[in-house]
Amino acid sequence: MDIMKRENMTKEKGAIICGFYGNYNLGDEAMLAGMINILRKEQDDLSFTVLSNDPDDTKKRYSVESIHRFGRKFSIQRFLRILQSQYFILGGGDLLRDSVESPVAINWLRILEKALLLRRRTMVMGVSVGEIWRPETQAFIPKILNQVDLLTVRDIKSKTKLEKLGVSKTIHVISDLALETLPENLSKHIRPSSQPIQVGISVRHLSNRGRSIDVNTYHNLLHEIASVADFLVEQYGATVHFLPFRTEKETNHATDDDYVSILNLIGYSRHSAKFVVHRYFESLENLTGLISTLDLMIGMRLHSLILSAGLGVPIVAAEYDSKVRGFMEEIGQSQHSIPLDCFDKTRLLPLIENILGNPSKARKEIELGVKSYRERIIRLQPFLAQIMGNQD
Repeated sequence: MDIMKRENMTKEKGAIICGFYGNYNLGDEAMLAGMINILRKEQDDLSFTVLSNDPDDTKKRYSVESIHRFGRKFSIQRFLRILQSQYFILGGGDLLRDSVESPVAINWLRILEKALLLRRRTMVMGVSVGEIWRPETQAFIPKILNQVDLLTVRDIKSKTKLEKLGVSKTIHVISDLALETLPENLSKHIRPSSQPIQVGISVRHLSNRGRSIDVNTYHNLLHEIASVADFLVEQYGATVHFLPFRTEKETNHATDDDYVSILNLIGYSRHSAKFVVHRYFESLENLTGLISTLDLMIGMRLHSLILSAGLGVPIVAAEYDSKVRGFMEEIGQSQHSIPLDCFDKTRLLPLIENILGNPSKARKEIELGVKSYRERIIRLQPFLAQIMGNQD
């Protein structure tokens, strides 16, 4: 009996999920939680194994099985788990891109390639496509993606990029998976008139991104945002919250830690003692609970914008990547997305004053845009049901 016949006899009713998990980034963790919610709606008895950079953290957060995503030491364990499961899912997030240091997309697609060779049912869910300039990446993406059972991206720009690369597989555009962790019907947050305006700010480092990112603009950007934060304190008496989306509880990440970026930023401020600097959020629920109380979010991290918009909070984006522009266009907020090379007070203050001057209008616009965007996940359900319903 060959290996493929043996594995069909032992195959579990389970799914392998692979993505940027276990890296202490609450935006990615929100996507994972949303993906699990979507898949469980189709098969409520489906078991999950998540390939993670920190399996213990992932097990604790989601009560799922988890094994290491990389490392030869765990290669046999990964192989056997894929072999025993029905589905392999890659996503979500900006996994399909090149960085100045490595072919990021190829590294992710190699894992998917193994699942294809083992004849698993494969899905790519909720990804976006960034800068791709390496010839080997341009060739490998269509080679692999044209073989998958279901391919979904989270913005139209990403679909267009894949089609230009030669992906002929049907590409579904869905809403960001993180929104599936939030209620569709929002409870209206009403700030007491006696309470100061609440503003959230999210910043991140620019390391290891695409070729178009000039990392030398990083400190100029922090200086501009600090100036805006000072303005909010001086002109509005606002309470300004700095929210780290990626950081570790007791240590700092080596290259990309939001708390470190926050500390660098407040060094440029005149009112740093008045800011609320959050060190760490124990859970996604703690983070979204705070976001829901805000009147405005000024965000670099994509999921600071997505989660805020999903909770009805007006947003202004620091557009450091095409995925940010892609999301803002999807929800009809492109006028509030400012590229880094012109992200300064001159551009920001009129937007902020319009939002804070008419908060009801700003919230209504956000809610309408997100409602339309979220409907895309509903249109995906028949295709997902077809793949998960036709069992061998």
